[in-house]
Amino acid sequence: MNRKFICILLCLLVAAAAAPLFAAGTKTMYVSLDPASLKESASSFSKDVGEIEYAAKVRVLEEKKNWVRIELYDDKNVTGWVPSSALSSKKLKAKGTGATADADEIALAGKGFTSTIEAVYADEYNIDYSAVDYVESQAATSDAILSFINEGGLAGGAE
Repeated sequence: MNRKFICILLCLLVAAAAAPLFAAGTKTMYVSLDPASLKESASSFSKDVGEIEYAAKVRVLEEKKNWVRIELYDDKNVTGWVPSSALSSKKLKAKGTGATADADEIALAGKGFTSTIEAVYADEYNIDYSAVDYVESQAATSDAILSFINEGGLAGGAE
């Protein structure tokens, strides 16, 4: 009787310890960026291996610090790493199904402005935002960033 109890208790402990390993593969999330870049490894400077559209349903395969390895729910061949901030546990509406904002409106909102407020400041205080707009329009590819890191002898983008 005592031996049987210990055996059952041991099995329950092993099952409880293994549960998180199996649970990660069944966790469903939704992409909250448009689009989300899939990375080869859990680093901002890792090579891009693809993109996933906004509101796409994904399965969590692994979590590492602020990164999550995912696969597209409908296509197990599409896998990669995304920042955990690029995912939402709430189901998101696909584009075109609700209120929208363009990139300029989002950038202004990030500054605490609307296009109307920016226009008032530009007019009233004679402020020229063209240099800010130009800088915001510039982008570097992952390959260019990696080249910069390597040529500069930097730490390699480890996070």
